[in-house]
Amino acid sequence: MKAEIVEHLVIDPDETEQPPSFFELLQLAKDHGLVGEEDTVLTVTVAAVRGGLVILYGISRGGKDMVIEAALSLFPDDYSYEWSSGSDSKTANYYDAERLNQYDVHYLGDLARMDEETEKIAKPWGEGKDAERKKTNMTGGPDGEGDVDTQILYCPRTTFATIATDNRNFDLNDWPEFQKRAFMKGVDGTKSQTEEILRRKALEHADRVERNISPVDAARIREYMGSIPVDQFHEHPNNKIVNPASLNIIEQKPLPTEFAEARFDGDKLLGFIETVTLIRHVNRFTVDTGRGLKMLTTPNDVWYTMKILGENMVMSALNLTDEDQAILRYLRESNDTPTKRDIQQDLRAAGYNIQSKDVKRSIDSMLDRGYIRIASDGGTSYTYTLSEFASITTHKVGLDYDEIVEAAADGIYKVPGIPEEVADAYVERYCEGNGLFAIDPYTGEEVDITEDNSLQEAVNEATEDVAEIFDDEPFFGNGSDESDNDDQPEAEAQTQGTLAD
Repeated sequence: MKAEIVEHLVIDPDETEQPPSFFELLQLAKDHGLVGEEDTVLTVTVAAVRGGLVILYGISRGGKDMVIEAALSLFPDDYSYEWSSGSDSKTANYYDAERLNQYDVHYLGDLARMDEETEKIAKPWGEGKDAERKKTNMTGGPDGEGDVDTQILYCPRTTFATIATDNRNFDLNDWPEFQKRAFMKGVDGTKSQTEEILRRKALEHADRVERNISPVDAARIREYMGSIPVDQFHEHPNNKIVNPASLNIIEQKPLPTEFAEARFDGDKLLGFIETVTLIRHVNRFTVDTGRGLKMLTTPNDVWYTMKILGENMVMSALNLTDEDQAILRYLRESNDTPTKRDIQQDLRAAGYNIQSKDVKRSIDSMLDRGYIRIASDGGTSYTYTLSEFASITTHKVGLDYDEIVEAAADGIYKVPGIPEEVADAYVERYCEGNGLFAIDPYTGEEVDITEDNSLQEAVNEATEDVAEIFDDEPFFGNGSDESDNDDQPEAEAQTQGTLAD
């Protein structure tokens, strides 16, 4: 690279090793024991770098902990702090603040099993605030009165937690701090996933599991992931990550805007794109403007983010959990107007592990949001059908990457503090030729991002009639006319946030 360009850069991308690809990260997670959950573990991996509040939900023993542990195994052992449950002390964690505050990533575990004292710490964190406790120091103060000190547990850069959706003793409505800010992601609770996990266990017992990543390369990957310069850019007053194509991304409306949650999810999407840039910092331009550092996002970073998180972000903006999606698919295929009991029985027959509580919560939420409506009141049980509003679940989300590339190539010249010669080099390196190729996170194949439309196909699959998702079995068993106590006429359902309880 020309000297007049390098003099403006913190790192010369031509003089550094390539960062690990997302495909390599996925293979290392599989070596840790991960089965399926490919987009989920990569989502958690990106979030572990800089993700705010992230909650995985699903049935008990559905693999939530395993996914988080597999993602955190890609980082050094001392990268995160895992909380234990059952503490009776009101003060122990605060007196341990110096040690706890050294960790930027915290894993709280299952919210339903959290003790009361930890809950008092977690809820301020859920609002993005520090947890504080007043302490009286009896050794000082006027007239023998103690001074009041404040003990602080700083809000982590990333906080992970889990929810078992079939736990009848837990209600996310009791956690409004988490509902408002959390990025929610469901895990796979299907029969086919259980079968794949059992097969993996059998291979382990037969000593037939082959490693994808050598121990030397695994150590190299973990060292790299632990050295990402997050502190240089996260909430830094002078340094920032700049996305020259951000306005075009939002103008393409990748997220449906029917619900206000899209306001938050859109900002999260742009934030995740910046985090992907951070993960690949060694071959990105970081410009010293004289007033601070600016790391420049590339069209590839946008593509990687949408490839990993795009479908999840769309479903979050639509307020649709995995259970919601399954029920919507079922109702699309149904020639009848089923009761809640019918829905649960037929989905379970199709291999989907769904409880009556999940069905009731999902039906109530989608009634409130207008996705479904009551078809009839038979006196003992309501029956349900799709509403006309449900058509928004076929939202087109595939970004036009030719537009993204053009917007980045044009927008880089409008970024304050970027010299023209650096902008020229950025366009040549990241917006033309080889700069438009990326490694598919799931296949390891090289892809021209301007020709990829797999995200739209994935979202279509997640929002259209897809009976084959559950082992190609039909959703429908023999419909039941039995009444269900949960099918009694309900009061108006309440809106319950991104999880759509």
